[in-house]
Amino acid sequence: MTRTIKLRYEGISGFGELLAGQRRLQSRLIRSAYRRLVDGTMQRDLYTVLRSHAVGQGLHTWLILSGMKKASALHARFPQGGIVFGGRRALVGRAQGRMGREEWRSARLMPLYVEGHARSHGSQGGNHLATLDLAGDRVVFHGPKGVDYPLRLILSRKSREYRRRLAELQARCETLRDTPFTVSIDEREIALTWKEPEVARAPGIAGRVLALDLNPEKLGWAVVERDLTEAGSCRCPAWGVFEFPGFSRPPGLASDDPRSILFSSKRRYELAILAKKVALLAKHHRVSGVITERLAIAPKDHGRGRRFNRLTNQVWFRRGLLEPMARRLANAGVIHSQVNPAYSSKLGNALWADLLRIPDPACAAVEIGRRAIWQVKFPAPQRDPAKPPMPNVRRRRKDGARVRPRMGPALGGWRRVWSQLEPKAADARRRSRADLRPLLPPGNPRLAPLVNPRSKVLRYEPRGGTSPPFGADLHALCLKLAAGADLCRRV
Repeated sequence: MTRTIKLRYEGISGFGELLAGQRRLQSRLIRSAYRRLVDGTMQRDLYTVLRSHAVGQGLHTWLILSGMKKASALHARFPQGGIVFGGRRALVGRAQGRMGREEWRSARLMPLYVEGHARSHGSQGGNHLATLDLAGDRVVFHGPKGVDYPLRLILSRKSREYRRRLAELQARCETLRDTPFTVSIDEREIALTWKEPEVARAPGIAGRVLALDLNPEKLGWAVVERDLTEAGSCRCPAWGVFEFPGFSRPPGLASDDPRSILFSSKRRYELAILAKKVALLAKHHRVSGVITERLAIAPKDHGRGRRFNRLTNQVWFRRGLLEPMARRLANAGVIHSQVNPAYSSKLGNALWADLLRIPDPACAAVEIGRRAIWQVKFPAPQRDPAKPPMPNVRRRRKDGARVRPRMGPALGGWRRVWSQLEPKAADARRRSRADLRPLLPPGNPRLAPLVNPRSKVLRYEPRGGTSPPFGADLHALCLKLAAGADLCRRV
């Protein structure tokens, strides 16, 4: 797992001018290397071409190789050359005359990038041009002409975890010398990136998973385990709901407003705490894996209003919640996997809400966990060549885009399962806590803050026993439909 720690620093006199010059030279080299890769220059010939060009003069050899590595990574992501160094917004501002020449050059300036190397020379391995010195809270940058520039790291008392991880990295670089770390330096911050060794898999109860249902305003979780008394049946030992509706509402402020920045920082911190809570739940219940939805929602107009588009396209908390959760699960040795979430909310609310006395989205999490334990693979649907196509299959929208049929192999299978249950209009609605309040056992707690009274993430975790077995009938129906569809496809 790759980890990055970014900290502010204080340099000595003269380092700012040196850094600005080195960044300017390396940024030019990265842009030139990227253009040559797009034009078809081979990787093995790139160093010779850059070294003989003016952009390769005045830089340390390792800075040239690091710039080539950065350009190769950019070329792998954008092989056709569709990248704007400095950002498209800055390019538009420059074209419209709202940005001066110096501002445009500053926007195109990249941090000084120093690639890591495990077997580097010196008393410490990990990087040719940087040395960790956590005893003095500093990183020593080895500049040109053999001059060292110590950069004092600004570590507050709240940075105990950062200090511990950097100390472990330094000890590993000095003893085993098998962990390279990459350094990126700009005028205010320094970022250290390295790959941590893999953690051994944590022992868990076989057939028990922690399932999560992700929503822009809520997160439902449920512990689902396999019941051995009947094939296809499950049990639910624990469930809960985390709600954070305040984070999905727009603050109505400018992006550079101090209150808007404070709101974004608060949201990122609370979601990081929520990711930590999910990892603790997985360790507490000794699950064999954590199951989430396989989401592939592209930014588009979903036709359900501006608020729905904003929640789906912008406020999905992928970086704030899913990435920290994946890192914590990897550190805990818990496997993270995904399942297809088609019709999970409808089936969960219609089948398990009243039966298990759980609200949405916990009932959807139960259905996701049940699918992970008792997997059913639906065959891909095939159209009969003798049957004529639908009249509107090739029609185009007003914007000229062609309408694509929403019939994937898994979506089509779960659509048939939902239709076989003969749903009514009331079965598709989401069950709230108010709907299930008469069915819930007495004494359940209300919504409570996650961390402290000022927390905007609220939790609802009733304390109950293991539920009775459920899900065998639905599993039998899924197997029947999957077998029937497979037989029809073979015929």
